[in-house]
Amino acid sequence: MINSQWKALHLGRWELLFKIMDEGSITRVADIENLQRSQLSRMVSGLEEELGVQLLERRGKRLNPTQVALELRSKIEPHIVMVRRALEKTSELEEGDKGSIRFGAMPGFLQTQVVPLIAEFQQLHPQVTFDVIGDDNPKAFMGGECDLMLYYGPVNDANLVENWVTRSLFVPCASPKYLEKAGYPENPDELSDHSGVVYTGRVRPHSEVLVKNGRQQTFRWKSMIRFNNILLAKTAAVEGCGIVLDMPLHHCFEEVMNGQLIPILNGWQIPNLDNYIGSTLAASKLRRVQMFIDFYVRRRREIEGEQKRRLQEKYNFII
Repeated sequence: MINSQWKALHLGRWELLFKIMDEGSITRVADIENLQRSQLSRMVSGLEEELGVQLLERRGKRLNPTQVALELRSKIEPHIVMVRRALEKTSELEEGDKGSIRFGAMPGFLQTQVVPLIAEFQQLHPQVTFDVIGDDNPKAFMGGECDLMLYYGPVNDANLVENWVTRSLFVPCASPKYLEKAGYPENPDELSDHSGVVYTGRVRPHSEVLVKNGRQQTFRWKSMIRFNNILLAKTAAVEGCGIVLDMPLHHCFEEVMNGQLIPILNGWQIPNLDNYIGSTLAASKLRRVQMFIDFYVRRRREIEGEQKRRLQEKYNFII
């Protein structure tokens, strides 16, 4: 139940009282704040009545604070400052295209694909700043620590607003050096005679089958080298350590186009996954967040669409 002193909890009344204490005059504060003098007088009287203490005393023409008022001010004013700063921060967050974005994604993808787009976005919107978290486990940045995050999905989380970006294309490939030595496999059965470069990171599920034209088939390796970092796996493949089956196109496009890696298996591939950019429910209401989502989705589709087109021109068995 609300007690008789509930009005005294209104910080705005205390702000006005402190201004009267500074000015020494109700009339002057009424003029400054465009209020009626009688309204301010009733406010002061009301506070004194609710608290049961005198807050102001007149000495000549000036109103002076009592010792009780000074002590109350020392305790209450820091809280007013704290509340005001919090409200200013909230207002700042709602200003649309100004402020920060907390961003989470996989380290390898961040390094090669996302950072250039962040730089491009900031050229257009220099007033937006980013706090970036790189982790190969999406759970590390999908628990509310980030406003925006990249992942394979959908995850169908009620706390996220999910935006589909593209369908990831995984390219089975190996270096010319390895293929000249070990041969060019054309179907999954032949992989048992080959060395595998296997990505084990937590970014996505790892398929135990290859697919082609609606068919699927399991596979096994003669030997394996495992990496929990996709860029290390790519380096190993380029160096001739073996075949990598699930190299995302965005990570191997340049190497495939310049001949460092060669697509194999005549259309057999790891099942594709969908790329998503998600935002928290609160962040989805911020204009700068939606601006970046729109920008990111458009640019990723442009980039990956052009990469896929050029790759298919060179290797028509890739779909």
